[in-house]
Amino acid sequence: MDNLESLRKQIDKIDNSIINLLAKRMRIIKKVGKFKKENNLQPLDNSRWQKVIKTKKGYVKKIWKIIHSEALKVEKLI
Repeated sequence: MDNLESLRKQIDKIDNSIINLLAKRMRIIKKVGKFKKENNLQPLDNSRWQKVIKTKKGYVKKIWKIIHSEALKVEKLI
């Protein structure tokens, strides 16, 4: 049986993975922003966003909205 410390270590490991994946995602977002700027495309592609968000439920949907909002900020700064 897992003890509290073991469970917390597992959470910490997962958290580190999430952080690394979000950082990787943001690096790609910067490339997307650059591509959109070079091709005169708007940062927000509403039809794509609607397809993406439709697949999310509950707290994941809330988190995804935050991630998307931050991604749009990054794209707009490019």
